[in-house]
Amino acid sequence: MVDLHWKLNMPNSDMSSKSPKLSLSEKSSPRKSLPSLQLPSITNDIATAAPPLCAAYDHYLRLPELRKLWESTEFPNWNNEPIIKPALQALEITFRFISTVLSDPRPYANRTEWNRRLESIATRQIEIIAMLCEDEEQNPETRGTVPTAYLSSGDSKIRSYSEMSLLPILATWYKSKDVAQRILLSVECQMMRCSYTLGLGEPNLAGKPSLKYDTVCKPNEVHALKTTPYDDRIENYENHAVHATHQIVESWIHVSRKLLERIVEEIEGKSLEKATEDCYTVERIWKLLTEVEDIHLMMDPGDFLKLKNQLAMKSTHYETAAFCMRSKELVEVTKMCRDLRHRVPEILEVEVDPKGGPRIQEAAMKLYVAEKMSGFEKVHLLQGMQAIEVAMKRFFYGYKQVLTVVMGSSEANGNRVGLSCDGGDSLTHMFLEPTYFPSLDAAKTFLGYFWDNDNKWV
Repeated sequence: MVDLHWKLNMPNSDMSSKSPKLSLSEKSSPRKSLPSLQLPSITNDIATAAPPLCAAYDHYLRLPELRKLWESTEFPNWNNEPIIKPALQALEITFRFISTVLSDPRPYANRTEWNRRLESIATRQIEIIAMLCEDEEQNPETRGTVPTAYLSSGDSKIRSYSEMSLLPILATWYKSKDVAQRILLSVECQMMRCSYTLGLGEPNLAGKPSLKYDTVCKPNEVHALKTTPYDDRIENYENHAVHATHQIVESWIHVSRKLLERIVEEIEGKSLEKATEDCYTVERIWKLLTEVEDIHLMMDPGDFLKLKNQLAMKSTHYETAAFCMRSKELVEVTKMCRDLRHRVPEILEVEVDPKGGPRIQEAAMKLYVAEKMSGFEKVHLLQGMQAIEVAMKRFFYGYKQVLTVVMGSSEANGNRVGLSCDGGDSLTHMFLEPTYFPSLDAAKTFLGYFWDNDNKWV
């Protein structure tokens, strides 16, 4: 998502600055006074761009039609369908993207690096899809619900691999044969721990059943959305690249949203191990989104800036929201990631002190040191939640850097993105704002001070 213009008003909220007691047992008492620690305030003002801009963004990417594909249900008994389906569709869009790049007639296109980047993105997606499949197989409640077909099936209408996906076709085209075959090997390797494979034409040396890829993914319907509403009046090859890039991003953002909804349900149901697995999947998705955004660095500067003008990407004088904030689902997912901090007291099984006392910090310190053998699932979940924070802030930091490189620092400064944090740059605030988990931060700070003093307080 590349454009400019994002400014938020960042209100300050007052939080208690009381320091927690460093006590790992009821009888222990510190012999030294602890340093005071001011807990930072956390802002919560992130909003989408103006409604007309969000509508134009959705229209350009044909998101209403794409959402219908994400939300369609073919297998009511398969609980993971709302998550796996958009992930596979994002992968299929990547295959189409590879075909588009290799068909690029421009002699100045850097096809070698394009191929490497898209192959890397496809491999990262396959890795995440394999993780989702493995986690589903390990869960007794969902194991065996995936729609698959066996190679030994007597039904002659069932093939061992997809008939509609572009990947088997790319594996036979001389321009894309090497890239496609490397991707197929990635499928074979990543799906090794799973009881079935994706059915994209990979070797399948174990003879495992194949996912009914065509029925789940619906490649023909996905590829029907490859055109933009402006193809008839815009002759710019980067238009196809921008369109495909953002369709991939939006598909994975939707996957993240479904996972975050499931994480909340799992925490409420005390399924901490499952919640941890989903947290680390969300973290990997943020990293994937960062890599997908880097695709903009490969676009020809002249053609891209021309396309920006043709699409009238630039906001009005009164619009300050960055282009990424035109994605309503990105804003929603960002809020959901930040709101995971409200689950910390529930995980630690303590109540928030209405007077601002350090109950949560003390509970976290005990968990990290004295109770980690019995509460390691809690530790893992808290680590996973903080990993999401790091990956999300890294995404917005990378977004700003890509923005500056692609658009130019002068253009970025003119639209309030290249300014300093003190100047009100909200993109900078996104990755420089205080931690979303101040209680965990305080606990680790005091534990560090505790061990630095040779454990003499207990």
